[in-house]
Amino acid sequence: MKELNGTQKKDNINIQPIAGGAGGKSVSKPKLMILTSRFPYPLEKGDKLRIFHQMKALSKDFEIILCSITDAPIFIHDYLIVKVYCSRIYTFHRSNIRIAKNLVRAFFNGLPLQIGYFFDKSIQEEIHSVVAKEKPDHIFCQLIRTAEYVRDLDVPMTLDYMDTFSIGAKRWAKHAKAILQPILRREANKLAEYEGKVFNDFDFHTIISEQDRDFLQTPDNNRVKVIPNGVDTSFFKPMPEIEKVHDIAFIGNMGYVPNVEGARYLVQEILPKLIKKNPNIKILIAGARPTALVQSFSSKNVTVTGWVEDIRIAYASAKVFVAPLFLGSGQQNKILEAMSMEVPCITSTLVNNAIGAADNEEIVLADDRDAFVNRIEELLANTNEIKRIGTAGKEFVRNNYSWEYYVKPLEACFKLVTDDS
Repeated sequence: MKELNGTQKKDNINIQPIAGGAGGKSVSKPKLMILTSRFPYPLEKGDKLRIFHQMKALSKDFEIILCSITDAPIFIHDYLIVKVYCSRIYTFHRSNIRIAKNLVRAFFNGLPLQIGYFFDKSIQEEIHSVVAKEKPDHIFCQLIRTAEYVRDLDVPMTLDYMDTFSIGAKRWAKHAKAILQPILRREANKLAEYEGKVFNDFDFHTIISEQDRDFLQTPDNNRVKVIPNGVDTSFFKPMPEIEKVHDIAFIGNMGYVPNVEGARYLVQEILPKLIKKNPNIKILIAGARPTALVQSFSSKNVTVTGWVEDIRIAYASAKVFVAPLFLGSGQQNKILEAMSMEVPCITSTLVNNAIGAADNEEIVLADDRDAFVNRIEELLANTNEIKRIGTAGKEFVRNNYSWEYYVKPLEACFKLVTDDS
């Protein structure tokens, strides 16, 4: 266990405990411990984006004690951004050797590999020590990945499932290579069992969409509150000064399997059809951790950037945002961000089920190759339609997706306990 205090050593944090924690100030607010499976910054993954903005809003009424499990270095810039909202920050590092051992142990113990990857018995003991030291009024666990660490504690707790991992694994299995399908089917079944098994260990439960809640196999799905993600519309706003040098953009974590498959589908299935009418069409694929496959898509028609320092420029440089996603679960933040920037979005019904935008009004839907090709060509040929749908999409996000609004149900859960204590 390491308590971070922000002392800099090269690019990483030199971790030394200090009295009073990160801020060094006494705080009289109710104490909320947040447990995450990754350090919540930078915001290159959906789970980080969600917990960072929730933590930011919750810090107004709660003293935040952050506990993050990590297998990566934490850089001073990232630490300082998170530190603003936390009284104390603890990190628990896992080595690759320990991860491998824990995966083998999980397999033979009948646990999902997803749980095995993130769970470590020695870290559990350290987290229990932090709980005993901090005496939090409430523990907020993000993702079932963290549930195993605290599910046996007698402390009021909330579990954010965020996505239904089991349905994501099930969809992945259908499209995976034959050699991986038995492993992924096992994983889907074990995840479904685990999602239901941990349910009664927590007082409150949240998830990102009604669609994901319906997929959960828990004792009582009606007790699971739907809390969507929000969008910082003051940050993700139109940038008319940026030239539209790309016809199409697809943005996301390009090491995430559903996004990799979406990029492949866009380049290998959709692009050949588009080139027949527009041989000079330009596609941008941007986002952290592009796999070798994604990087191989670079061509005269396709630009693959990898990590972009200001992702808004990537959004703003495209006429249309296209996300041909048929795997995964949850809510696609990239769609909401693009819409907020007035970039019209073409995506699948599966994605929009978690968003709820109106087809041909605020968003454009397509569910097979030819439909995507037709909708893309129609939009690119009509600047008035691009403007109309882009403007409507921006207003839809502004009116329906706010971090502050969606954090209120969380506050209600926590205060139901702290107000009675």
